[in-house]
Amino acid sequence: MYQLRNWVTLLLTALVLISAGLYNGFPLVTSDTGTYLDSAIRLVVPDDRPITYGLFVRLTSLHFTLWFVIFSQALLLGWLMLRYVQVLAPHLGHNRPAKVILIALTSWLTGVSWFCSQLMPDIFTAIGILALGLLLIEQRVGWPTKIWLLVIVHLSCLMHSSNLLTFSLVVLTYGAVATVVGAFRRQQVRPAQWLVTTAVVLVGWVVLPTLHAAMGGGFAVSRASSAFLMARLVETGIMDEFLSRNCDPADQYRLCAFRDKLPNDAIAFMWDSNSPLAQTGGWQSNQQEYQQIIRRVLTSPRYYPYLVSETAQATLRQLTHVGHGDGLSPFRENTNPYWKIGEFMHYELKEYMSSMQNRNQLNFTTLNERTYGAHLASLVILAVLLLTRLRRMVAPEAVLAVTVLGLGVLSNALVTGGLANVLDRLQSRVSWVLLFAAVLLLVQYGAVLVRQGQQQLNTN
Repeated sequence: MYQLRNWVTLLLTALVLISAGLYNGFPLVTSDTGTYLDSAIRLVVPDDRPITYGLFVRLTSLHFTLWFVIFSQALLLGWLMLRYVQVLAPHLGHNRPAKVILIALTSWLTGVSWFCSQLMPDIFTAIGILALGLLLIEQRVGWPTKIWLLVIVHLSCLMHSSNLLTFSLVVLTYGAVATVVGAFRRQQVRPAQWLVTTAVVLVGWVVLPTLHAAMGGGFAVSRASSAFLMARLVETGIMDEFLSRNCDPADQYRLCAFRDKLPNDAIAFMWDSNSPLAQTGGWQSNQQEYQQIIRRVLTSPRYYPYLVSETAQATLRQLTHVGHGDGLSPFRENTNPYWKIGEFMHYELKEYMSSMQNRNQLNFTTLNERTYGAHLASLVILAVLLLTRLRRMVAPEAVLAVTVLGLGVLSNALVTGGLANVLDRLQSRVSWVLLFAAVLLLVQYGAVLVRQGQQQLNTN
C-alpha cells in the first residue's frame, strides 16, 4: 500500500507538470522540434545538435503517441522534485497531498509545465541540475538511488551540447568552492561523492562524440559549433574588429567579402538565407575557416578585454530573461514540425493542428507578470533565510542545495548568453529551480515557527 501511494503521488505530480500540454491540447513544439523528430525517424545525427533527444523521443513514444514523451519527462522531473521536498521540507513526512500542492504551486508561479510539456530537450537542463544537487548534498542516500541519479545526470548531459559545458562548470566550481571553504575537510561535502559525480559529467565529453561517430555523424559534440561561435563573435562586434585587421591580400578569408555587411545578431547570421554563412555554403563549407579565425581570436590577448566584457554583459542580461512563450508560435502547414509530426505520428496530426498553439490562442502576459514577481520574491526569501541568523532554523542541506542550484542557473546563463544567444527560452527553462527551493525553505521555516509557538504555549 505504501508503494502504491508513492506511485499515485508521482503520477499526480507528472500530470501537474504536463498541465500546460493538456491545456494546449497537444505537446508544445518549437521551430527546432522538427529536427529532433527527424533524428528520431531517420536515426541521423543532426549537424547542429545531439541525436540523443531524438533517441529519447523514439524510445519513449513507443511509436504510439507523442504524449508519452512529455509524460516520461514529467515522471523524471516529478520524481526529482518530490525528492527535494523530502530533503528540504522533511517535516511534511508522508503528507503526500501537501507535496503535490507544493509542486503545483511552483508550476503556477514559474510556468515549468510549459517546458516539461515541450517536445524539446530544454527541460533536461533543469532535470540535470536538480539531480546534481541531490547527488552533491545527500549524504545518506542508498546506492540504488545514487546510481539512478547518476544515470539521470549523464542522460541530461547528452541531451544538449550546452548541458555538457553547463554541468561541467557546476561540478568543477562546486568542488573549488568546497575546497576553499573547507567543506571537504569537514565532510560537509564528501570528496568521493563529488569525484564520482564529476567523473560522470566529464565522461559525457567522450560518450556523446562516440555515440555520434557510431551513428555516422563523426566524432564531434556538434558539427556546427564553430558556426555558432562565429555567430556570437559577429553579434558582439568582435568579428568586425578582427576583419578590419586581417582582411588584406596576404591573409584573405571568404568572410572578408562581407565585412561591411555582417548581421547585427547571431540568429540572423545563423538562419537568414542571405547571411554570409548561407551565401558561402553553410556550416560544413565554412568549418575550417571559422575554426581558424576563432583560434586566432582566442589566442590573441588584444581581444581578451572585449571577450570578458561581452561575456559578463551577456550573462547578466541572460539572468534577467525569465519570460515564457519564446518560440511557442503556431507551426501549421509547410513548417518543419508539421511535416515531421505527420511523418512520425500521422494520426495525431489533426490533434496537433487543432491545438491552442496552432490556433494562436496562447497568451503568456499574465504568467510572465507572475513569474517576474515570483522570481524577485524568491531571491529575497533565499537571502533572508540563508544569509542571516535564520539560517539555523532550516535544514543543514539547504545552503548546499541552493549553492548547487544557484551555480546551475548562473552557469546556464554564462554558457547560453556568452556562447549563443540571450533568449527568454534559454534561461527560463532553468531559472525556476531557485524559486522552487525558496518555496520549500519558506515552508520549512514556517513549520519551525509553528513548532516553536506550540512549545511556548505548552511551557506557559
